[in-house]
Amino acid sequence: MSGADTLAARKALVIARADLARVELSLAWHDLRVAVAPPPPDGRSTTVRRMATLLIAIATPIVGRSKFVRVLRYASIALAALRAVRSLRGARR
Repeated sequence: MSGADTLAARKALVIARADLARVELSLAWHDLRVAVAPPPPDGRSTTVRRMATLLIAIATPIVGRSKFVRVLRYASIALAALRAVRSLRGARR
């Protein structure tokens, strides 16, 4: 093999590794989104939605809008983390 052939082979190998890394990253991103994303709307109970709407309608005037928004933000982050941990723990079994 000449130097040009070796260089071409190394370049092809680097390109193949980069493509493989890109595919692996894409699959990891997809798995993360599936683990964190909420279930589709048809899987949710309408009763739970009504109860959540009622709680928001009652709690917002009592607590105050800015404080309630902050609490909801922290709660959503905590639930996303909990869902991710449960999903990862379930995947190991």
